Amino acid sequence: MLRQSLPPLSAQTSPWPLPLSGRRVVIPQTAIAALETHPLCRECLPHGVGLYPHAAGHHMQRSAPRDHLLIYCEAGSGMVECAGKLSPVRAGDVLLLRPQRGHRYRANPRDPWTIYWVHLGGTAAADYFDAIAEPQDEVCIKIGRHPRIVAEWELLLSVVTRFRTLPLIHAANQLKALLTYIALVRHQRDARHAALDVSRVNAWLQAHLDRRVELATLVDATSELSRCQFIREYKRQTGQTPMQAFQHFKISRACYLLDVTTLSVGQIAADLGYDDPYYFSRQFKKVMGVAPRDYRREHATS
Repeated sequence: MLRQSLPPLSAQTSPWPLPLSGRRVVIPQTAIAALETHPLCRECLPHGVGLYPHAAGHHMQRSAPRDHLLIYCEAGSGMVECAGKLSPVRAGDVLLLRPQRGHRYRANPRDPWTIYWVHLGGTAAADYFDAIAEPQDEVCIKIGRHPRIVAEWELLLSVVTRFRTLPLIHAANQLKALLTYIALVRHQRDARHAALDVSRVNAWLQAHLDRRVELATLVDATSELSRCQFIREYKRQTGQTPMQAFQHFKISRACYLLDVTTLSVGQIAADLGYDDPYYFSRQFKKVMGVAPRDYRREHATS
């Protein structure tokens, strides 16, 4: 189903002082209105396009924006806040700011961003955003730095300056190509990062049996997934959570030490990162069905 577009309008751009190397093109409202019903561009058309290079002092706030806004951070950094969520923005990030959702953003004063941006509308503008990001509350998307994205944006800037019907139709379709390319890049990146190398995770865990490990540390050291994605993918491949596997690795090492050394239960517990030997004994019994001393006794007589 096609979504209804908002009434035609000119883009509400920031008043940031534009340097000679910057560009800001706002398409007249009359031109937008003429194209809103055109079959070749009514689904998605630009309202304004620009480039803000090394944008020191750049900031903007909108309480109820009427169009979609796409921003690509090509260099530097900044921040964005939408729906009460504050997110850092770094080079290679895309911002998807949807209509009627208040937002504010600004360049980092110490590392001002360079951004390409486009305000857009049309009956399918929301669908193009959805192709890049699901769920719809995603605002800051990591896609990395891609010269092709910059080249596509530069091409859009080169054709959007002529406010005649055919050039603007071409600009609208160039915008569609840009949006679908970003969607492709984003999903290819996600597919590369979605695969979890369980053998790498297990090797890291085996190398750290002598300490307590936080899940966040494990995730950062072995993958680029979010914590929830990491747990879900590890459990899908192994049938247990990473922390359950870590506990089993520790108990397996404890069994080996009980079998081949004369270390006390307390010493083995300490060697495996347990501060409390009684807690270690409870965990051992939970996995093995017997206490450590009973395990040693049974195996010594077997």
